[in-house]
Amino acid sequence: MYLEHYDLKILPFENAPNPAFFYPSSMHKEALDRLLYTVHQGKGAAMLVGGVGCGKTIISHALIDRLRKDRYRVVAMNNPAFEPKEFLEMTLKLFQVPNGYSRSKADMLHCLEGHLKKNIVEAKGSVLVVDEAQVINNERTLEELRMLLNLQSKTKFLVNLILLGQLELPEHVARVAPLNQRISIRYRLTPLPYKESLYYIKHRLTVAGCRKMPFTAEALEAIFKRTKGIPREINDLCDRSLLATYMADKTIATHEIVEEAWKDLR
Repeated sequence: MYLEHYDLKILPFENAPNPAFFYPSSMHKEALDRLLYTVHQGKGAAMLVGGVGCGKTIISHALIDRLRKDRYRVVAMNNPAFEPKEFLEMTLKLFQVPNGYSRSKADMLHCLEGHLKKNIVEAKGSVLVVDEAQVINNERTLEELRMLLNLQSKTKFLVNLILLGQLELPEHVARVAPLNQRISIRYRLTPLPYKESLYYIKHRLTVAGCRKMPFTAEALEAIFKRTKGIPREINDLCDRSLLATYMADKTIATHEIVEEAWKDLR
């Protein structure tokens, strides 16, 4: 709606996890590097946690974007609240295992193992990204994750498991000791500090084609104060502020406009 008004190519503050907008803050870069290390070195499992809106999902998309398609078969499960057998069935579907297996757990695991070994023969690693993993409340389903990590060749795991979730995820995983012990890489995201929040906003505007900062310094301070450095909150407030500025037939969002936008959001 306001693209032409600000001479933008695309909307800069959408909450879709577009990897083109990934901002490598020191924290987000380290998180991504740890996940890449997990996959490249075949460490088996990694767990990334953070509060709502801190950037876990866009990191996972940046991870997928950086993994060579000719070397890795990467699949993502975005709603993993399944019963154990359903979870295993969904894993088979995501990896596109040919449907020649029965619904017995033993048969499904056998077919999955054979398929993953075939990927290894074709020089492709297999990666399963499980987002919103904190919704897995059934310990038997968590046990299925552990079973996936039991699928190994003589030298490596057949699948690398990336768990993304909110702050309660480590507590859930800790209830299943064999799974907890197999997670070799862990990282926790926190909100962005003030300067990183400003760089984050500038980065997204630059990616969108913006040539002139559409916020005053006071407006940027207000954005950080209200959002406390949470990327999703920053996106929402910046977007609403730009819309309000456009509707007021102005080109620069002021502190007052940001405050009104915040009230509107709340």
